[in-house]
Amino acid sequence: MAVRFELVALALPPGCAPESLPPPVVALVAACWPGMSRAQLLDRARRLALRMSLRARPEAGSGGLQLYSLVLVAEGVRAELVAHVRRLARRRTARRAKVSLPPQRDERQQGLFF
Repeated sequence: MAVRFELVALALPPGCAPESLPPPVVALVAACWPGMSRAQLLDRARRLALRMSLRARPEAGSGGLQLYSLVLVAEGVRAELVAHVRRLARRRTARRAKVSLPPQRDERQQGLFF
């Protein structure tokens, strides 16, 4: 079964100062919100001309969360963040029902409906 990711929080790795992040990475962090999907995160990174890599970290997160290493490359500068992610099972969505259209009307009866 395919899984999808839900971002819970972003954090800096130990020993990294917030001032050391390039401006595009700071803008990406400001544009993120809890509950955003991996696709939305990737889209925001592309809009800010960032290359992004998301890889699982060996240590476990707390409260059912998983930790991922979020590596961003901006203007030749590499920045690493820790993404706290919740994995959600993908639900199968029901197909859209066909739109119900009115039956074809006989042209001879068009005058009756004015």
